[in-house]
Amino acid sequence: MFVASALLCAAQTLSPGEVRLTSRPYAPQSAIRVQTRMVDLEVVVRDNHGRPVPGLTKDDFVLFDSRKIRDITSFSVDSSSAAPNTPPKPAVLGNETPVPPIASTSPAPVQSVSNGRWIALLFDDINTPTGDLARARIAATRFIKETSASGDRIALFTTSAGQTLKFTSDTKVVLDAVTHVQSHLRMSPGGLAQCPRMTVYEAYQIFNNDPTATKAKVAEACHCAGSQSCDVESFSGSELLGPASNLSTSPLEGGSLATAIASVRTQAEQTWGQARVASQATFDAIKDTLNHLVNQSGRRMLLLSSSGFLSGTLDQQQDAIINEAVRAGIVINSLDAKGLYAEAPGGPINESNELTEIPVSSTLFQVQSLGDRLDSEDSAMARFAESTGGLLFRNNNDLDLGFYQLGVLPSVTYLLGFPPAEDGEYHKIKIELKNSGGRIVLVRPGYFAPGGKAASVQPTSADKIDTEIRGSGEKAGVPATISEKFGASASGKPQLTIESHIDIQKLPFEQQKDRHVQKLTFVAALFDPQGNFITGKQAEMNLALKPESFDRFSKTGINGVMQLEAPPGTYRLRMVVQEAVHGNMSATNKDVQIP
Repeated sequence: MFVASALLCAAQTLSPGEVRLTSRPYAPQSAIRVQTRMVDLEVVVRDNHGRPVPGLTKDDFVLFDSRKIRDITSFSVDSSSAAPNTPPKPAVLGNETPVPPIASTSPAPVQSVSNGRWIALLFDDINTPTGDLARARIAATRFIKETSASGDRIALFTTSAGQTLKFTSDTKVVLDAVTHVQSHLRMSPGGLAQCPRMTVYEAYQIFNNDPTATKAKVAEACHCAGSQSCDVESFSGSELLGPASNLSTSPLEGGSLATAIASVRTQAEQTWGQARVASQATFDAIKDTLNHLVNQSGRRMLLLSSSGFLSGTLDQQQDAIINEAVRAGIVINSLDAKGLYAEAPGGPINESNELTEIPVSSTLFQVQSLGDRLDSEDSAMARFAESTGGLLFRNNNDLDLGFYQLGVLPSVTYLLGFPPAEDGEYHKIKIELKNSGGRIVLVRPGYFAPGGKAASVQPTSADKIDTEIRGSGEKAGVPATISEKFGASASGKPQLTIESHIDIQKLPFEQQKDRHVQKLTFVAALFDPQGNFITGKQAEMNLALKPESFDRFSKTGINGVMQLEAPPGTYRLRMVVQEAVHGNMSATNKDVQIP
């Protein structure tokens, strides 16, 4: 509820339409917009053992913007004293190269010290089996403990439930939340039926008329029907494109070749249909996680742990997510939770199978397609990482090392900046070392330039308020003073009452006939000590005052009163007031303790 208290006393003298009040709950918008006229790049240089390389200078780098060399106008080094000198233990990277323990090195001169990052840890529980997820949880615990010394704030998300823990630097709270993450597979890895067993990859290949996959599964379907005389050898697999009536209708025990083909086609369509829904839910969860990161300021990273999923026909949705992450400067790192994958043809030994003998064509297809299948399942994760300047950790059972490689803050990061182009286009970025010596440069792949079409999209009034609410600076563009008191709501819950006093003598008004017209927007928001948004309210006061009313309130001012309910605790109150004539704003902060 929003009340203009000074107006209540004078209500009997106000004419209809002089004052209109509205209020509603408030939450910061999640829109991702370009907010800077400088492209800032975080660059990590690693040697051939994966160790961050210290001691480089501005002159060691060459910056390409859409293949054109650009001058680096700002350069600094960010050294993290919290990053340990060695990974968890000697291990094997995803490319099977042994990694020895890292020797201590002298740190580079520190020109700026990290104040911690915002890390969104996203477990893909709808595509990760119980065993894989259990190993990922165990590995994540070490990573969480490593980050606690650097002041990082971690929030926990799952693809099935969204955010399960708000951003916090309390290591014990995060570790406890991780233990409650469980697998919620949307479908069995073996598909919808035991016979023929059909993985999502096989279903997708059949759905797209792959003749080899089709023939392999039709052969299994014939065996499932109990027939050894099904003439599958004469079936090339491409007949799936034609109508079933054109196929062989020779009667078989338990069915016909045409029936087997139709059954396989139906099973493939249903399997891929369900998998596509699960993949869409995964993309939705990644997008929602990004939206939570966008509302934070500073370094932000999304760390996705998944056993993999097929993105199939969802390229457009993935591109939209990548564009949002790149615009916001958010890195997505991906960890393949299934590790170094090994599975015998026919499926896992703990999975029931009605086939006593696997057809040769089916065995050959599973063996020959295994590499493509694993690449396809990791394709979306790889693309998220590559397109945002992140890394993909895969083909390795040492998930401890994976979380270390992806999540622990590098001991040395180089911060480069340059003015953006002004054409409103997407620009690819490439950074090279003048003397590479086998070293690898990691940086985000590009940026969206202002100007052009982008320049025509001006921030709205709501965008400006959201930006101010997320900020911490003080402004005095509106003559407003804020006071607060504590009490209880009608339901007995703790309540914070905020009163804003506006000196309208110092406000600009528009003159419309005999009315003084102005619109005031009040937004109050509470944030916890970790910077998480807790609750908020927005109210609008539309004024169309007659001369006598304007004179009266010019002497007394106008008071707006808002109430917020929140649990007992310590909060930061952020109050923003905006006037509509010139768009000026006031912004204040207050530390409040709700008893």
